[in-house]
Amino acid sequence: MRNKGFYFLLLIIGVSLLTGCGSQGRRLWRFETGNAVFASPAIGKDGMVYVGSHDNKFYAIKPDGDLAWEFEAENWVHGSAAIENDEILYVPDFSGNLYALTMDGELIWSFKADRKIQTSPALAEDGTIYFGSDDKFLYALDSDGELKWKTDLGGIVVSCPAIGEDGTIYVGSEDQGLYAVSPEGEIVWRFDANGAVYSSPAIGADGTIYVGSSDYYLYAINPDGTEQWRFETGAEVYSSPAIGVDEQIYVGSMDNHFYAITSDGESAWEFDTRDWVISSPAIGGDGTVYVGAYNQSVYAFSADGELLWKHKTDKYISSSPQISEEGVLYIGSDDNYIYAIVLDHAGLFDSAWPRFRGDFENSGFVQVGD
Repeated sequence: MRNKGFYFLLLIIGVSLLTGCGSQGRRLWRFETGNAVFASPAIGKDGMVYVGSHDNKFYAIKPDGDLAWEFEAENWVHGSAAIENDEILYVPDFSGNLYALTMDGELIWSFKADRKIQTSPALAEDGTIYFGSDDKFLYALDSDGELKWKTDLGGIVVSCPAIGEDGTIYVGSEDQGLYAVSPEGEIVWRFDANGAVYSSPAIGADGTIYVGSSDYYLYAINPDGTEQWRFETGAEVYSSPAIGVDEQIYVGSMDNHFYAITSDGESAWEFDTRDWVISSPAIGGDGTVYVGAYNQSVYAFSADGELLWKHKTDKYISSSPQISEEGVLYIGSDDNYIYAIVLDHAGLFDSAWPRFRGDFENSGFVQVGD
């Protein structure tokens, strides 16, 4: 169990007293950066919130909203950081750097790809770090920042890698393919979509891989690379899916809709946000579904599609929500702020992939087994 912190509990209690019953969806605080926040926060075991901004900085923010420290990157911190064993932070930037930082913000090492890194790193159990780059390669580094291998995926890699239970890496490419790559860097198979795959894969408990494409479809793909089903939306699917109650898959589309899809590929429900949904959903511990939209709002839905509340920011949202074990939702906005929003439940839903990057640490590793 994570350390909740006496002061933080008092802070939550104080907010509840001020706002009264039904305080969920109310802003606890917001933290100002110097530019848009696209990345999705990671959370350390002490409740610290880690997130980058297009102001070229990476921030550690205390649970009460105060700055703990900041790290100056060479360029935009667009991708989301990942935490390894609550000891090391891996942070990408738009100049092609991947930084390894201590939990106090000190640089351990950096590695430079040939072009910018838009993706978020994924962390294997053996300490290998995987990430993609605009130079068309999927990279594997060891824990010392040395290159193990890089594999050409034929197009810009915006999709973030996801790691299956057997160590296979799944990642999309602008060349219209979803790739399965072995831990040794060999391409196991390539699934052909009919559009660029910028969405990041989610992995189900049975090994099914879910991913969106700019051809308007969400795909369900078997672990052997064959198609299980496809679900058609009305526009490009840049959002990355998450898995919630009854194995339902949730994803947004550029057609201004947010979708819930059954595990056999049928529509469960949809909601018209009246603007793009690039943000990727997070499923709370009670099954509530959260997602941001370009209409500047964060939405909360019940598992069966009832709108519970929405919270307005001052500009559009591309960031994807994170949910702490203390019952706070964190999300960035293009208004330069990181928001902390009070919920009435704690933590993430118990599924194989309850949010973008899978877990609190943004590890990109499927959540099954011990």
